[in-house]
Amino acid sequence: MNTLTQSVLSTVSNLFQVIPSGTYDPTSDIVQIAITPETYPPTDPTLGIWATGSWQAFPGIVPGPTYWAVALIGPANGGIALAIGSYHVWVKVIDSPEVPVFLHSILEITQ
Repeated sequence: MNTLTQSVLSTVSNLFQVIPSGTYDPTSDIVQIAITPETYPPTDPTLGIWATGSWQAFPGIVPGPTYWAVALIGPANGGIALAIGSYHVWVKVIDSPEVPVFLHSILEITQ
């Protein structure tokens, strides 16, 4: 699992890779991001903490397009503000009938 690091003072767009099955293009689907405190076993995200993200696609990356869920994380401009600590980042893609949810990475918020 990847670990991302960000200062508690920064607000940046974070990218979380989504690899769909086959040739499916998920960019017409809603993508949501949830951030939970890092625990073992991981804390399941609840319905109330999902934030709507956006999509970034990079066509032509081997093998084919690469899709990224994007979330603004930090205290400014409507970002997801987090205290110093370690968090699990979850990604959910809302499609029909499938709604995949996966634990993507660890986010370390530092001074």
